[in-house]
Amino acid sequence: MKNIRKLLFDHCENNINFKLKRYLKIDQDLLISLNEETKSSAGDKHETTRAMIQIEREKNSKRIKEIENLKKQLIIIKSVQSDNSKVSPGSIILTSTNNYFISISSEIYSSDTSKFYCVSINTPIAKAYLGKMIGDIVTFNNIDSKIEKII
Repeated sequence: MKNIRKLLFDHCENNINFKLKRYLKIDQDLLISLNEETKSSAGDKHETTRAMIQIEREKNSKRIKEIENLKKQLIIIKSVQSDNSKVSPGSIILTSTNNYFISISSEIYSSDTSKFYCVSINTPIAKAYLGKMIGDIVTFNNIDSKIEKII
């Protein structure tokens, strides 16, 4: 189980990097579109198209900043020594119903033998578990889960 921590961090990091590459590519494509937009005889149409492209670039820029913030959060969580006696950021929780990695929201990590939900510390499910200890029962969405192990 020692390697599961590295696998989960790598999984979250790869997920973030994939999203970041995708949004950087979108930004590059939008910039090319903006630069290729030639002035036509319909001046208003030209300006409207350029304005719409610029708005899309601004939206995309916000997404890129959000992903960069997630990367920073993940680095901080990775650097903190996890306390195995109670659930805290960076904890891996094995429960009677599901397994969780309290870090950042990411795709579900699945292996041949187990599945882990990667959840942000700001999500309701993570908030329900934070500070709990092995043996505690957590009720979320009317489902009781017993904490069996904290890694």
